[in-house]
Amino acid sequence: MKKVVLLVVLLVSLLVATTASAQAPGPGGGWWSGEQIQNVGTASGTILVTAYDMNSSSVYESSTTVDAGGAFTFLPTSFAGMPDGFVGSAIVSSDQPIKGIVNVTNQPTTLPGGVVVGVTGGKAAGMYQGTAAPSTELYFPIAKHNRYGATVGYYVQNAGTASATATAVFSMDDGGVYTFVTPSIGPGKMVYINPAMAGVPTTNTNRANVGSLKVTSAQPLAGTAMEQLTTETVATVVFAVRALTPADLSTKAYAPVVKNDRYGRFTGIQVLNTTAAVITVNINYVGTSVGCKDISTTDTITVQPGKSTTMVSNQGNFTDNCTGTATLTGTGNFVAIVNENNLAGFPLAGIAYFALPSTSTTAKVSVPLYKDMRYNATSGLQIQNVGTAAATNVVATFYCKGAATFTAVSKPLTIAAGGGFLFYKPYELMAASFATPFASTNVNCSAIVTADQPVVAIVNESSTLTPPMLDDYNYEGFNVTP
Repeated sequence: MKKVVLLVVLLVSLLVATTASAQAPGPGGGWWSGEQIQNVGTASGTILVTAYDMNSSSVYESSTTVDAGGAFTFLPTSFAGMPDGFVGSAIVSSDQPIKGIVNVTNQPTTLPGGVVVGVTGGKAAGMYQGTAAPSTELYFPIAKHNRYGATVGYYVQNAGTASATATAVFSMDDGGVYTFVTPSIGPGKMVYINPAMAGVPTTNTNRANVGSLKVTSAQPLAGTAMEQLTTETVATVVFAVRALTPADLSTKAYAPVVKNDRYGRFTGIQVLNTTAAVITVNINYVGTSVGCKDISTTDTITVQPGKSTTMVSNQGNFTDNCTGTATLTGTGNFVAIVNENNLAGFPLAGIAYFALPSTSTTAKVSVPLYKDMRYNATSGLQIQNVGTAAATNVVATFYCKGAATFTAVSKPLTIAAGGGFLFYKPYELMAASFATPFASTNVNCSAIVTADQPVVAIVNESSTLTPPMLDDYNYEGFNVTP
């Protein structure tokens, strides 16, 4: 059986008395989640999700059959007997290769069966990848304790076969090092860690409250970081990204979407040096939007051993009013994440994803969830050519259900080396890009991207309403063997 570890937070509603529940360990309340699992095999497969309660020995299961290329969303109502207030983790198994993402939100919604979830005023949403290769070492390039009003919490899951503690070491920018050892974590279960548990200060002096985190254990781990505004009682924004492992280490990584003052958005790239020596990292940007297309610029940062350094797009050489891609090249191994924020004066929103390492790139990408105007949300699929030559045969195949059920196949696309291509509102705006039509709007899709050069991808989802019903959220596409 193929397995994916999904560290998730599954909470039902704080809205009505019949479904009132405990809060998630992090700030705010009303959290619930959906797990979108894609079958990336060649035949129909059975998918089993086993959920482990954080606070008890209880386990809950749900299973379904999914066609090759297709996907299924497991909701809190998918698990028979799961109680109100469940908080926990999950392991997903299948007889076909699978990839999975988690969508965490506190948005008020009525699920199938009439179950109400979320909390009044909840607008926060985040997506992150499930972990296919747990490790005894986890890396988080960003740690914050009330840094400009934001704090990062960490959810760490024991993916092994025996109980074990985990050791969290926070390395802050002022040189401070703070350690927290968790209670014993049972197999499959998770714990919550925040900087306060290790004694990380909240003061901004000399950047004492910002840095990075490394978590280790005798058992393999999976993990997720979620950044929120520290004092919000009802969260309106969350950044979510999975923990990085030694399998993600590389001297080169790719960021398919970066922005500099583009529609009120800018990007920060946090690079964590995992070596014992000082490294330099060159960040090469290639514009993909009108006005900066194919314009190349570069920034260089120096990163101390075991530390992280941030490059902010509007403080460097990246072209102004530009959306583009970035390639990070270092003199030693590193991991990196990308944060996208709104500039002052724009509604609060943000996304986070990890820069995809060159060691994992392939000519095929799995996309478990893509929306075209579905439930007041739509997706952008940004594909980056990370090869050394122009890609002339990039094809995206969408498997869609909703207002209609269909398979749409794009025409072969050409993407310059280092450049990118965006699928956005394909039914409304992109008919000329499809050989087999994208037949309807109001659909949920999964997708497979193939190419004649190595590619990576990011999927960004945003509200179609004004004002937005949610903050923005995104996840990384999965590179798979062609």
